[in-house]
Amino acid sequence: MASLNSPTLSRRSLLGVAAGIFGLSRLTEETTRGAESGGDGAFNFAFLTDIHVTEKLRAAEGLRACINSVNALGAETAFVVTGGDHIMDGLAVDAAEVRAQWALYDECMKELRLPVHHTIGNHDIGGWAPKGTIQTTEPEFGKALFAQKYGLGRTYRSFDHNGWHFILLDSIQFDELNKEYYGWIDDAQLAWLAADLKQVGQTKPVIVVTHIPFFSVWSQLNGDPRKGEGPKSLVNNAAAVRKVLGEYNVKLVLSGHGHVYERIELAHYNRTTYIQGGAVCGLWWRGKVMGNPEGYGVVSCKQDGTFEYEYRGYGWV
Repeated sequence: MASLNSPTLSRRSLLGVAAGIFGLSRLTEETTRGAESGGDGAFNFAFLTDIHVTEKLRAAEGLRACINSVNALGAETAFVVTGGDHIMDGLAVDAAEVRAQWALYDECMKELRLPVHHTIGNHDIGGWAPKGTIQTTEPEFGKALFAQKYGLGRTYRSFDHNGWHFILLDSIQFDELNKEYYGWIDDAQLAWLAADLKQVGQTKPVIVVTHIPFFSVWSQLNGDPRKGEGPKSLVNNAAAVRKVLGEYNVKLVLSGHGHVYERIELAHYNRTTYIQGGAVCGLWWRGKVMGNPEGYGVVSCKQDGTFEYEYRGYGWV
């Protein structure tokens, strides 16, 4: 499997995006509102993953209902972190459809009254599928569009807020042979991660966000408990990533991708909780997932470096 990612995207790719129909106003607004914060103090943030907005299935109506719920959380909620898959699909559609889906997402998100920090998901990537029709020369191909609009020019980054450190990872790489994505944190990103955490130090509490989970028992619950996950379902080199994280005070790893609400923790091992945060869209806007409603997470970060997590449905029917 060949990996296609770098800490910064090429000048040609970024110029292509900037010259496209997408403007930079949303990015500028988000950067201004989402400025890094120092100091200490308790705060909350909302975790919205697997939105999958589309003109169909009343998805935009559902997203707006979710946004209304988030807007009502109260002043203690500082910002939103997304877990990827903001649009229904960029992998196997044409460039015009990708533009339309992102335009709809942007239109809905104008109603959100909080700053947003975005994490890239597999469906946010243009053309990375065997049936994909987007040409490699088009600005909608690959990750460049997401990076320019929502990642401050990158597909992974970090920020600080009130004594906590947040790391947003890019967990999707490209299998050039089969023309498909798979879960992986590439070498350049691992080196960046190690350097970032070294600057943070071993005491500051850390929250990591990755679209594709490091670990999951989802398939085991639904079939043979000995069954392994495929390369698309989990970060295939999660052990290497965990080795880097294990030296630091990583309290929580948030993920999406599976549309389930799943919590994994070993009480006396590594002190890290892994939460797969359900889905704003539920079962692709077709109902609940194993009884779990369409919803989002609220993470309460405490002054003592502990956290609480609550999954909230927003009443979508």
